[in-house]
Amino acid sequence: MAGSTTGRRWGRRAAVGVAVVLLIGGGAVAMNWTSFQAGWAAKELRNAATDEARNTAAVKLVALGTPALPRVLDVFQSDDAAGCQALAAAFRNAWQGVPPTDPALADRCRPLLADASSYSEAGRDAVLNLALDAVKSPNAEVAESGRQVIRAGLRASATDAVVRATAAASLPEVGLKAEVVPLLSDARPEVRRAALMAVGPAAPGKPVIETEELFRWLNDPDVGVRAVCESALMAGGLNGDQIAAARMLAHPDAGERLRLLLDIHGRREGLSDPGPWLERLSRDPDPAVRAGAARVACECQLKFTGWLDRLATDDPDGTVRAIAAYYRAKSATVRQAGFEDR
Repeated sequence: MAGSTTGRRWGRRAAVGVAVVLLIGGGAVAMNWTSFQAGWAAKELRNAATDEARNTAAVKLVALGTPALPRVLDVFQSDDAAGCQALAAAFRNAWQGVPPTDPALADRCRPLLADASSYSEAGRDAVLNLALDAVKSPNAEVAESGRQVIRAGLRASATDAVVRATAAASLPEVGLKAEVVPLLSDARPEVRRAALMAVGPAAPGKPVIETEELFRWLNDPDVGVRAVCESALMAGGLNGDQIAAARMLAHPDAGERLRLLLDIHGRREGLSDPGPWLERLSRDPDPAVRAGAARVACECQLKFTGWLDRLATDDPDGTVRAIAAYYRAKSATVRQAGFEDR
């Protein structure tokens, strides 16, 4: 009787042990199976010849969840631009309806963006929209990981990628407009255009560059850049005559800048207030232009010309100092005779 009880006890223990082994083994098999599926989906994505096939494979890979993460990272670290784009789109589609402020979205973005520095340029470009979702997260770590992706995009070698990152950087919630300013001098006209639109006078948010600093792009070698600059300045409140004056003011040829003095002297319509333009010309690198500004200020009978004092006493060119001193004295005489500023 005792032997029978002992036998039953050992039988139950053995059954429990077998169940545990089967459970562990089954879990391992399931995990291995998921990993196998992820590897297969990644292979399908890599070998896809059409957008439809790529999208199908990408959706499969995303649906496998966390176990597929190593394969997802492999894709984003590759130079397969089409595959990277399809995979990023599949993630965004899977997250539709989840607001950026939802902690669930932060949890999903975190593992994808944490390793973004190891991604290829194609991979970082593909996850740009995921980065834009991330920067809206209340989680500071996740939001900063999104900004890092956008920063990296500003340094990309592919023109289209830089243009997209530039547009993203200019958004108020991203707050990277100041980092776009160096791109105004980029060798690629497409990038210069995008940068002008991002930091121009009418761009949303706090200005990161003064309007006058944008004048030089009115003489850009690229007609498209010139047009974008003109549109940006118009949106910022300048009229046609003022933009024409700005173009001459920033022209590399001193002759054009001297021609602006003639327009100011003639009180060209739209330049009814010559003071600010003459003050700018008083800082011109060419001595002839600075001396001309002093003469026109006198002839326009300007009252308040503190910069004329500067030219008369501190200008590095002796001829300019002499001319400015002459016109300063003449202006004082004219004012004493009762003339008023027109």
